[in-house]
Amino acid sequence: MTIDHRNLSRINNRKQVLQQLFNNQETSRAEIARQLNLNKSTVSSIYSELNALGLIEEVRQGESTSSGGRKPNLICLNQNYGFVASFNIGTSYMASMFNYINGEIIQYSRQPIEHFDILNIMQMIKNEINHMEKVDQTGHGLLAIGFSIHGIVYHNKVIDSPFLELDGIDLQEYFEKEFGVPVVLENEANLSAVFENDFYASDQIKDLITISIHRGIGVGVIANGSLYRGNRGMAGEIGRALMTDRLNDGSNELVKVESLCSEDAIINQVKRVKGLKHIDGAELSRLYHYDNQVLQIFDHAIELLAEVSYNAVVSFGPQEVYFNSTLFEDIPELFDRIKARLIEMGTFSPIKKIEGSRMTSLLGASSLAIHRALDLEHYKLKMRWPNEVKNVD
Repeated sequence: MTIDHRNLSRINNRKQVLQQLFNNQETSRAEIARQLNLNKSTVSSIYSELNALGLIEEVRQGESTSSGGRKPNLICLNQNYGFVASFNIGTSYMASMFNYINGEIIQYSRQPIEHFDILNIMQMIKNEINHMEKVDQTGHGLLAIGFSIHGIVYHNKVIDSPFLELDGIDLQEYFEKEFGVPVVLENEANLSAVFENDFYASDQIKDLITISIHRGIGVGVIANGSLYRGNRGMAGEIGRALMTDRLNDGSNELVKVESLCSEDAIINQVKRVKGLKHIDGAELSRLYHYDNQVLQIFDHAIELLAEVSYNAVVSFGPQEVYFNSTLFEDIPELFDRIKARLIEMGTFSPIKKIEGSRMTSLLGASSLAIHRALDLEHYKLKMRWPNEVKNVD
């Protein structure tokens, strides 16, 4: 088979020009040509193609150089080209997010799932997308869909999930056929790592991990600037690691780490010892500060979380470590205690907490969806940092 190298070169040049448009708030054709070491005529030809598609927005007229000449037209990626949709299915809720093509948030919502049935959930997702399409004012509408999955995902398929029963339904196939756009699925912890890599990390940070503590415990791994999934998507499943637990009769048994110190495990222990059916973040915080029984539960969980987190740090060797948990937002002292314990153990990587953690996996999913929509899956795109989220040292 004959390979058309000229066509491959043009495709690559087009992707690099699009990357420059994405990563600069404003630039010019001359600057793009200089950055990419391309002929101005090559860039102008690609510019005309992208402009005809509606991907370019003219910002303003720049200043002339010291030698004079025409003032350059400053341009950027047109955020109104289209939007992507992302969904996170929890045990009792569904969170949805819509983003412009540059990553900026259009809308975020979270609603209870009244009947936890996959067909009902799929209908809820369709309703959200259909509603957004009715009010959408972008040029090309829906461009791609992303799913944040609590479980193991491999090649866009859900391999295993602790609570999401798909009954043989292929989410990618169904929604691609329903809406005619690409669909990406990824593990929730992995998406938190994608979020940090694409929205925050500097070009010097190539290796980072996020430790997500929710119903389970997972690690998202960015290795050499790319998401590392491992064989069959199993990388980072530290919550499934085995740990010895002492039973009331004095004997020991091997149990999964997440059955002892995940967010759900901690909350269930508190509810059991206090005889509660339901508990919210405010009440959990109050009990932590004023109830010795509850404090003992947290003391034990903190030690276990520090141990498993330390093992993750020494296993993956990250430049930076991020914790993602609503528990740490409800009770900030928990993060401070785990961070202090990790430092005592000898952890040298900077340790940070993500605030706004409910949004991070959706933002990661939106980034993957945007990469897919623009056909820039292996290109570094700098997303617009959302005001709703911040990192705390």
